[in-house]
Amino acid sequence: MTMMVPKSLKCPLCVREFESQMVTSFSVGEKESDFCPRYLGANPLPAFLHVCPGCGFVGFEADYRNLDPAKAESVKRVLAGLQWQEGQRLGGPERYRRAALIAMYSGKKSAQIADLYLQATWCSRMDGEPEEEEKSARKKAVKYFELALAAQEFDTADLPVVHYLLGELYRRLGESKRAREHFERLDEFQGVEPWLIDWRDKQLKQC
Repeated sequence: MTMMVPKSLKCPLCVREFESQMVTSFSVGEKESDFCPRYLGANPLPAFLHVCPGCGFVGFEADYRNLDPAKAESVKRVLAGLQWQEGQRLGGPERYRRAALIAMYSGKKSAQIADLYLQATWCSRMDGEPEEEEKSARKKAVKYFELALAAQEFDTADLPVVHYLLGELYRRLGESKRAREHFERLDEFQGVEPWLIDWRDKQLKQC
């Protein structure tokens, strides 16, 4: 069951104080091949991101406390270019897409931006958005995961999962060659979890 409690927040950009909802518990039944969770109960993903009703700032609870003041002006300029009306409501996919855009201008690492775009694809699927919306976010997730790899942002222990995930994202984009390249990288690592090898082998058969 998904449970939430009220949470008071203060926007780091427009200093608007408002009440949001904080997720306190949720349950996952299983996951799809791109790690998209299938929740037992309401989808909590949208509620992980809070939306300021005044200016449209979107972020996790920690973003409301830790936004670098030096980056605030850049974020304000980004938000100024997006349509926003007082009290506008955003669905899950748009929350994650906007959070990813804000993350770019607030100095977050490529891995964090990639993860936001990945979760945007999950929300698109759950909400039944057109395939092109999910595909667009998936392409951006791949771009930033690749940038994060190049910048060596991941711990060595996490690399098998990252390569598997990139392989699966490329496979879903119809880029079989790139998918196989990342799937086969798992053979370079010692002690890879058996379940990950099993998942990789299943997806390789579909490339």
